[in-house]
This record gives sequence, structure tokens and C-alpha cells, in this order.
Amino acid sequence: MQLVLLGVGISLAGLEGWRHVRQAGELAQVEAQVRAGEQELESRRSAVTAAEQRNQEVVESEKSAGNERLLALMRERAAATRSPSESAAKTHTFGSALASVLDSPDQQQVEKDSQRDQMRANLDLFFRMTKLSPEKIEQYLDLEIDNKRRDSDRMAALLHGSMSVADALSQRDADRLQQESQRREILGPEGTAFLDSVADGMRNDEAKRMVGAIQQNMGNEPLSQEQSDKLRGLLKTEVSANSMDNTDLFRPLDEWTQVVSDREQHVVQGAAEFLTPGQVEELKGLVALDLAQRQAQREQQRQALGIQDRTRN
Repeated sequence: MQLVLLGVGISLAGLEGWRHVRQAGELAQVEAQVRAGEQELESRRSAVTAAEQRNQEVVESEKSAGNERLLALMRERAAATRSPSESAAKTHTFGSALASVLDSPDQQQVEKDSQRDQMRANLDLFFRMTKLSPEKIEQYLDLEIDNKRRDSDRMAALLHGSMSVADALSQRDADRLQQESQRREILGPEGTAFLDSVADGMRNDEAKRMVGAIQQNMGNEPLSQEQSDKLRGLLKTEVSANSMDNTDLFRPLDEWTQVVSDREQHVVQGAAEFLTPGQVEELKGLVALDLAQRQAQREQQRQALGIQDRTRN
């Protein structure tokens, strides 16, 4: 069953945002390194290949998440050397180069073939457990690949400045609804029930991890088992609702902060019903710290993707 969880995990659209949040720690390690343009990008191909060979395990993990192209660009940029004073001037250059690669038909086909092979291997056990026919398997793969393609197209448009943030967010949300409906149609009642059970288990695990982290930082106000159980249920709901992804990185800082803060305050308000006043104050302090950390991670991610401060809205 653990193997099934790992395989199915990459196809859960409702959990995409949390995957990005977990990857924020990795993105935060990437220094803000950019290159002058497409010509320099090509000249560094051999260096990137060598780096990826030395870190094959990391590369394979990223491929499973459908981010192989982004990983390659990140590594190329991290290998580039520049002085701090060049950062602002070259951020737009990297963003344009990334958008150009995302738009490249040749690159799109290469990645599509790679994604299909990788996805077929990762989901083999899932397909057997849900007893999908060969035709349904191909339809499922087509759907997931199309989902990733649309995500890439949105990212390229945002980096080019040819799509507003509001339009991108609206398109993303509409895509998610349509994709979820199509996914359930392909899987059928039995397959959908199985997928839902796996998703529910993953949300439980994430909520349990979060409660554990909170408990470790409650100081002299530790949670009782009953309080921990209630808080886990509350966080589980928020885990399901929190679906931010790279598209949200283009939001203005105040808007992005408001979205995150509203969700965190909802947790505090709900927890106030079963926590003591002292525990609520401790939780508020942890929430404030978490928001500050998320803001720092957001800035790291924006720099990593070459997003300019003045993004069109």
C-alpha cells in the first residue's frame, strides 16, 4: 500500500499546492543565479548534464513530480556566477529564458514523452489496483500530461507578461474543476473511491505532521490528546483547502499575504473553541512565525523563477 501511496501521490491535483509548499525548502536552497540569455543557456548544457549525473537521485525525484525542465534550468542558473549587483538586472533575463524554453515545441515533445514513460512506470501498481483497461490507462495518462502542459503554458504566459494574474488564477481554478471531473469519469466509481481514500490518508498524514510540529513548540502549554485530535481534524480541512501553486507566486505580496493569513487565522479561530487562552496565544505566535517563513520562501521561489517585482495584474 505504501508503494501505491507514492505512485498515486503525483496524480493528486488537489494536493499540488502542498507539494509546492514542501518543495519551498529545496527552492530556498537555490541561490539567485541567472544568465544573460539563450546563448549562455545552451553553452551550459554539458555542465548541467554532469551535475545531474552526480545527483541522479534528486533528478529522478523531480522527474516524478513533473518538474524535470524546471530542475534543469534551476541547476544551470545555480552554476552561473555573477555579482550581487547583477541580480536585479538579470532576473528578467532568466524569466524570459525560462518562458522561451517552456514555449519550445521541441522541448515540449521531449518532456511529454519523458513524462508519459515516467508516469506509466510510477502508476503501474495504481492502474492494476483500480483495474483500468489499456484504453482507460492511455486516457488517464493523456489527461495528466495535458494538465502539466496547461500549467507550463500558464507559467510561460505569466513570465512573458501576456496573461494577467487574475486571468491565470481564474483559468487554473476552472482547469482544476474540469480535470477533476474528467479524472473521475475515467476512473469510474471504484477507482474514484480508491483514489479518494488515498487522498484522505495523505491529508491525515500531513495534518498529523503539522500537529506534531505545533506540539513541539507549545512550551509550557502542551496539547492534550483530545486537543491534538481536534486540531488535527481542523488542519486536515485546511490542508485540503490550501491549494496554492506557482501561479500564486505572481500575486502581489499584500494579496498573497492576505490569502495565507486568512487561512491561518481560520485555524486559530477554530482552535480557540477547544484550546486554553494560553495555548491560543502560543498558537498565534507560531502562526505569525510561519507566515514570516512563508513570505521568505515566496521571495526565494520568485527569484528562482525569475519573476520580476512588477508583475502585470
